[in-house]
Parts: sequence; structure tokens; C-alpha cells
Amino acid sequence: MNWKKTFAVARREYVERVRTRAFWIATLLIPILFLGYVAVQISISRKTGGERQLVVVDLTGKLYQPLVQELAETEAKQKEKGSSSRGPHWSLTQQAPAADLAAQKEALRKEVLQKKINGYLILEPAKLDKDEVEYYSTTVSDYIAQSQLQSAIGRIWMRQKMTARGLPADLARELETRIDLKAFKVTEKGTAEEKGAGIIAALVLLILMYSTFFMYGYQVMRGTIEEKSNRIVEIIVASVRPTELMVGKILGIGLVGLTQYFVWSLVAANLSLPAFASLLSSSDMGMPRVPVSLLGYFMLFFLLGYFLYASVYTMIAAPFNTDQEAQQLAMIPMVLIVGGIAVYPGVMNNPTGGMALFFSLFPFTASLIMFLRTAVSEPPVWQILLCVAILLGTTAALAWFAGRIYRVGILMYGKKPTIPEIIRWARYSPGKVTQPAVKPS
Repeated sequence: MNWKKTFAVARREYVERVRTRAFWIATLLIPILFLGYVAVQISISRKTGGERQLVVVDLTGKLYQPLVQELAETEAKQKEKGSSSRGPHWSLTQQAPAADLAAQKEALRKEVLQKKINGYLILEPAKLDKDEVEYYSTTVSDYIAQSQLQSAIGRIWMRQKMTARGLPADLARELETRIDLKAFKVTEKGTAEEKGAGIIAALVLLILMYSTFFMYGYQVMRGTIEEKSNRIVEIIVASVRPTELMVGKILGIGLVGLTQYFVWSLVAANLSLPAFASLLSSSDMGMPRVPVSLLGYFMLFFLLGYFLYASVYTMIAAPFNTDQEAQQLAMIPMVLIVGGIAVYPGVMNNPTGGMALFFSLFPFTASLIMFLRTAVSEPPVWQILLCVAILLGTTAALAWFAGRIYRVGILMYGKKPTIPEIIRWARYSPGKVTQPAVKPS
């Protein structure tokens, strides 16, 4: 292989894509939109629901005032802690129970429909004995508000039951205390507290890697088919061998992906403004802590996974003349990539288990799953090295097979080839072909 020609092809593929306006718009816009989305979500979650006007019909006669106090204390504590799931501000109004409870409910229902109130709460002794409370509102998807209301009523009801049985009320508050579990990740270098933001950062990188395999693998396939359909490839192969052309295209498009990641990293670092940092730090998880080793593993497994799938997409594109013809076979790498994402919850729950080990060594999911394992745990060095070796070996085998198909397929036009014909292309060896003898006239 003439590497000088290969790098010339790679440079051509790289420059053609990087110099376009669409590339830079997407490259700069995606991290800005993503960080803006995160900031908006955190800001909205901190002020979920605004003010809620709630009418309380307390048939017990002893829960309304404690409920008002409990909700006020909860809101004050969450403001003090700066919790990102603060919930609404409750404005409660008590309404005396009527003789006809059904008619009272109907009147309150009309007030809700007329938007005079946001909802109403019915506290019945018979329902409370069954650990039930009726809450009526036009919105039943406000889980933060409902959870806050449910927890407050539960705490009050437990205290009153304990007081009724002669137990001190202070005991109820002690029993309500929640243990705060602080998780520390154990590594060879020591221990470090993990608040969850680092795991979120690793998942973001995982999804980025997953989507890139789709995006740039498809670009390799589309570029091959376009050059073939435009007959440009016939001019190119006059000076460059098909295998050199294939490797150059894969290298050039891979460098485009690396350029995009590099720009994204710079933009993300410069967008960590004090206002955005304070917004993240006021959330429950805090600012993400991304180790340098995690970024190193990300680049390593991105490159290994990209070259593997780029070889597969090139092998798929070479025999066909249109996207429609290649689309069916293109589903194969797509399913394999999705498989890596499909098993990630199980890997996160048990990153050292047998399932995690299998999928981190299976070549078509190894780049995604091994990267995830390095983020959530610390796999043995031999497993990481074995994964890298498997990926390199599989990529070399696929590239060799793709090259044999590519050298014949890019010059084939007309009828859609069958699978047996594609296999014969791979077995075809020009050096072994001899010209038939010519009989003298």
C-alpha cells in the first residue's frame, strides 16, 4: 500500500468536509444547544409549578394546620439547601366539611374548572385508616408536587398515630430522618466521593460515541455510493489503488470526527461561565468531575469503534449503486450499535459481572461497553488490553475483507449483486488469473 497516496485521499476527504459552512455551524451549535438545554432544565426544575392554590377539606379536624406548617418547613429547607427539585409553593385554604360531601366535591370541581383554584384535597378518617388520601387537580402529571404533598401528609399522620398510642412526638421526627448515603469510588490511587455528576458526564460521552458511530459510519457509506454513482471513482482509481482509496476515506472522515470532538471540548470548557457553574453547583449533583483518564479512554475506544464500523459500512456500500440498495444491509451494523446501548443499564448495575465482561469483549459492542466500565468502575488491566487487542484484530480482519470487496465492487454497475457474488468478489485474486491461450489463425 502506498501510504503517501492514502494520506492524500484522507486529506481530500478531510478538507472537503471541514471547509463547509454546515460543518462549522453544527460543530459550534450542538454544544451550545446542549449546555443551554441542561441550564434550562435545571432552572425549570428548581421552580417546578410556581404557586398552587389548594382547598383542603379536613374531615378529621386536626390535620389542616399541621399540614400547612409541614409544607412551609419543607419549602424553607429546600430553599436553604438549594435543591433542584424544590417543587411548588403551596397556598392552602381550609373549607369546612359540608353535610353532603358529594355536593361539596362537585362545587370544588367547578372551581377548579373555572381556574379559581388549582385543586382540592379531601382528608377522610376512613380513607386515612386505609392509608389513602384523595387529591383532585386538572394536572396529575406533576409528580414532584404530588410526592411532596403525599410525604407531608404521611409524616403528619404517623406523628398523630404515635401520639395517640402514648409515644412521644419527638420520636416520630427521629424515625423520619433519612440516612444520606455517600458513595466513594475505590481505585488503585485511593478513594474519591462520587456524587453522580461524573456518571452523568460518562453517559453523555457514551451517547456521543454511540451517535458518532451512526453518523460517520453512514457518511463513509454515503460517500462511497455517491462517488460510485457519479463515476468519479473511475477517475480516482486510475491513480490510486482501491484499497488505498478505501483506507484514505476512512482516515479522512475519522479525522473530521476528531476535529469535531476537539472543538466541542473547547466550546464546552469556555462555556463554563460562573453563572452556569453556579447553576449546576446549586443542583443536587453539583459540577461534573471528568478525569483525564476518562477522556483518554473515550478517545481510544472512539477510534477503535469508529474504524471497526467504518470498515463494515464501507464493505456494505461497495457492491451497491444507491442508498436504497444498501439500506437493508446497513441495518446490521445499526442493530449491533444499538445492542451496545441496550445493555448499558445492566452493565452499570454490575460492571464486573459476566454480562459486562462478555459485551466488553464482544467486538461490536466492546468499544461502548468497555468505555462505560472504565467510567463506573476500574476493570483489570488485562481485560482492557484484551478488549483493545480484540478490536484491533477484528478491525484488521474486517478491513481486509472490505478491501477485497471494495476493489471489485466500486467498479461494478447495473444489476444489484447477490450475496454469493459478493463472496466471490472477496475470493477473487487478480494475480492468479491467467489469459487463455490464443490459437494461431
